[in-house]
Amino acid sequence: MATAETSAPTVLVADDDATTRLLIAATLRGAGFQVLVASDGIEAIELFDRTDPELLVLDVEMPRASGYEVCSHVRKHPDAGRRNVPVVIATGMDDTVSVNTAYECGATDFVSKPVNMPSLVHRLRYVLRSHAAMQRLLAAEDRSRAMLSAIPDAILQFDAHGVVTAYRGGQGGARLPHLANCAGSNLADLLPEVVAPLIFANSVTPATAGERKSVEFAWLLEGRWAHFEARCVPKAIGETYLFLRDISERKESEERIHRLAYCDSLTGMPNRQAFLETLEREVARATQASQMLAVLFMDLDGFKRVNDTLGHAVGDHLLQTVAARLKQVLRPRDLVARDLVPRDLEQTKLARLGGDEFTILLTDIARPEDAIAVAQRVREEIKRPFSVDSHEIVVSSSIGVSIFPDDGDGAMALVKHADTAMYHAKERGRDNCQLYSASLTTRVVQRVSREKRRRQAHERGGVGGSYQPLIGTVDRAVVGMEALLRWNDPQHGLISPAEFIPVAEESGLIIPIGEWVLRTACAQAVRWQSDAARPVRLAVNLSSVQFRDVGLVATILAILRESGLAPQLLELEVTESALMDDADAAILRMHELEAAGVRLAIDDFGTGYSSMSYLKRFPVGALKIDRSFVSGLPDDAESVAISRAIIAMAHSMKLSVTAEGIETEEQAAVLAGFGCENMQGYHFARPMNAGRATELLRESARALLRLSAA
Repeated sequence: MATAETSAPTVLVADDDATTRLLIAATLRGAGFQVLVASDGIEAIELFDRTDPELLVLDVEMPRASGYEVCSHVRKHPDAGRRNVPVVIATGMDDTVSVNTAYECGATDFVSKPVNMPSLVHRLRYVLRSHAAMQRLLAAEDRSRAMLSAIPDAILQFDAHGVVTAYRGGQGGARLPHLANCAGSNLADLLPEVVAPLIFANSVTPATAGERKSVEFAWLLEGRWAHFEARCVPKAIGETYLFLRDISERKESEERIHRLAYCDSLTGMPNRQAFLETLEREVARATQASQMLAVLFMDLDGFKRVNDTLGHAVGDHLLQTVAARLKQVLRPRDLVARDLVPRDLEQTKLARLGGDEFTILLTDIARPEDAIAVAQRVREEIKRPFSVDSHEIVVSSSIGVSIFPDDGDGAMALVKHADTAMYHAKERGRDNCQLYSASLTTRVVQRVSREKRRRQAHERGGVGGSYQPLIGTVDRAVVGMEALLRWNDPQHGLISPAEFIPVAEESGLIIPIGEWVLRTACAQAVRWQSDAARPVRLAVNLSSVQFRDVGLVATILAILRESGLAPQLLELEVTESALMDDADAAILRMHELEAAGVRLAIDDFGTGYSSMSYLKRFPVGALKIDRSFVSGLPDDAESVAISRAIIAMAHSMKLSVTAEGIETEEQAAVLAGFGCENMQGYHFARPMNAGRATELLRESARALLRLSAA
């Protein structure tokens, strides 16, 4: 075979006639060919197997093997390249049978004897050029076939009438076996009914270089929906290539991305972004139609307790169960489903914004009362016990409602105002629903203004302390003082702690204020010890924010050292909810205080968890019965039963009991009969300043002396 160094092709000449053989060889060498010669068929076969000629010239009649047999041997060679070497048969028999036999054996061409030497050279060169062109064509065809096999498309060619003239399935036709023999069929019979006209319409435009038009459609194949893209590429006027590509995986990926962006991963519900976009669309629609719509903002009451006591896994499962119940309770007429993308997303009118917050969009309502009715139904359903991971959990919900167009003209305003109304529902005792009103915004502004004034009051000394005595049940002597925080506002006078303490907690000012109260009260308590006939206990309330402060224990111990107050005389009061905000951290903090000698009491007992199991975990020394139970004494049977049970339970756990909010002697007598050790309330004394508290302690000490002398 010719190489890069020599371009002269090699020709194998086989002829049993020496003269003919020599003449052909000499002619070809003179024309620039390299020549190999053989005198019979077997020698020709051996030379072909040993060498690599690019063309063979064979005589038909040769000893041991004819030219036909040599040609057959070449065509059976295992190397495809050598098997296709051109073979020219030289024969003296100028008859049709010989020519046909030569071609049947695989001959490329033939020449007649006697051979015309000058024409032979041109004939062989033409054969070589034709062979080279054919090889290039075959190689190009192989490359095209390989590339077409790699294309993930099924390809149809159809004419101006929509009749398929050719089809190649390849890799892309795996999902389309029914198109295998579609040549001669019409597109309308092969593709979905609504798709074929679109494709055909795209094909009738004049062919333009590089012009492509595509249609995406869903196709039900073997009981499952698949997505395809059909691209039309005009070949010429009246002829079009149609490429069908299965894009199901791409669509699934796009849907997964959409779900990540618009779907809450825990509950499968739409998230905040999906809800806001849907709300914007519905607001625009309601504006054009002059209709009302409502946004319900729901928050679970006590959800943090579930996380802290049962763990976040149970909390997550509870949220999933709440979401499922919300989907069930909201009837189809409450939610109008439109524009859902992707198709399998739940109603985008019901969403989880995050945490334990859910929103509901009600469209086409006739009046605000319709929204309240839905909110009440949701609230009642949420109150039904949930069975989660073998736990029976009872939670309630607070729901705020805003109405379009009265409460806002955009999605953000409606959600914000529904959120404001929800917090108002929580302030009203939780487990209720409230409509938004402009007065709520006014209250928020007032709270901000009040927080600013409270900060200034603290800096200028406007916040002060007062004290309310704790009375021993047996001798009615003063056994202690509870330090209370008071704010005397220059504009509004004395403001209730229930109003300003939540503001101070939100702003973070409760920490320095609480430290100031504790330091002032401890210093005062040291002075009281010399005025009383017995030790006087000091009780100080801690807010939940104070109790969670990591520096609380260090601050308390430092204040005790500075004031000189014995730790055993300090009693810190903490509500049940403050303890349960982070139960594990609370236990560690309480053990540190207990180790230092400080006593801990649970304030407002009975309004929170009231569970023996958690009381066993916390190192507390006392309980304070909430005033809501005391107020019903002695006539309310339920209050009597609860008060008796709390006192009996506390005594069984070796805890002392203080009852607060006592306003009558009858209440005091009932509690004394139950064994309550200490009492507190307006019946004995109202909160007072430090000077009046000092006088009361002295009076109590003198009374005790008179009793002992008698």
